[in-house]
Amino acid sequence: MQLFYSPTSPYARKCRALIIEKSLESKIELVEALPLDDPEALLAANPLGKVPALIRKSGPALIDSPLICEFIDTLNDDRWIPANGESRFLVLRQQAVADGLMDLTIGRRIEMNRPANRRYKAWTERWERGIARTLAQLDHERAQFERSVDHGALSIAVALSYLDLRYAELDWRAAHPGLGAYLERWEQRDSLKLTAPPAGA
Repeated sequence: MQLFYSPTSPYARKCRALIIEKSLESKIELVEALPLDDPEALLAANPLGKVPALIRKSGPALIDSPLICEFIDTLNDDRWIPANGESRFLVLRQQAVADGLMDLTIGRRIEMNRPANRRYKAWTERWERGIARTLAQLDHERAQFERSVDHGALSIAVALSYLDLRYAELDWRAAHPGLGAYLERWEQRDSLKLTAPPAGA
């Protein structure tokens, strides 16, 4: 199997980190693919031209990180996503909140990358309000995932780390030191160490 990824994609990082946590490196080959270059192999796997995309031994390629992570979690008995019950929905909700935080951060970055005279202040402020609300909600719910070692907790750690990469000036740890300490603990794990974006990315 092959996983197409880019080094800075938080969605792909979530998949890559899960592969490491589940010790599946020998089963899934990582293939770097920069979506803006429209590499043929990526487009063949995912006509949307997005990473991550997972080519399997049989069946169509899987796209979208929640689906890919669900599949990765079936590859051995070390389950990071509960199979059923309320615990399953809690983990999937945490992943959804984390993915939404990534979406907001990317939306703000796209706006800030425009020439100054073409930026829309209303959109930038909308993304920033959403990020602030989401951080406050995560802090409020921190007891639900703070000591967990599962896919929901991993997803939140990846999303917080992405804030450091693309919205470093926010200094979110000052307002949410508990979340900061939570991320620091996750950053000691090989799954985040080995998937960290390259310096200067």
